[in-house]
Amino acid sequence: MPPTRSEERIETLLGRFDLTDGADARISTFSKGMKQKTGLIQALLGDPDVLFLDEPTSGLDTRAARTVRETIAGLTAGDTTVFLSTHVLPVVEELADTVGVLYEGALVAEGAPDALTERVETGEEGSLEDVFLEVTDRGAYGEPETTGANSGPSSASDRETDAERSV
Repeated sequence: MPPTRSEERIETLLGRFDLTDGADARISTFSKGMKQKTGLIQALLGDPDVLFLDEPTSGLDTRAARTVRETIAGLTAGDTTVFLSTHVLPVVEELADTVGVLYEGALVAEGAPDALTERVETGEEGSLEDVFLEVTDRGAYGEPETTGANSGPSSASDRETDAERSV
């Protein structure tokens, strides 16, 4: 990217994420949210075709989290593929066109959010949270094979974290 274009892009992204005033400050002085936004700006700077984001709204206030969601929506409306890992399932419902749930290292559910939520055994349309709870609790979409006591997460909490992070 030519230097002039990169400077314009930096200014645009700093403005979008409300970091213009802190542009010359050391990152070590930033709050968790400011560091999170700085990392996202760094990831977006090169205008990538594929973007991997892990918990992009973690540590952000409501306004900044909305800006991140709107930015992701804008990217995916264009030609950018975004792999989003998050515990915030309503964000997944809002943004994703394909969802995958991993449980104990196996892909136990995959599809469009609407298709997955229609398969929940509640008798009515559920949420991705309902899907997650169903596929990780009762194995409704197929039990993952395990090879022994140490083959997967050691607790229910660990299993939930593994599955949610893979949504």
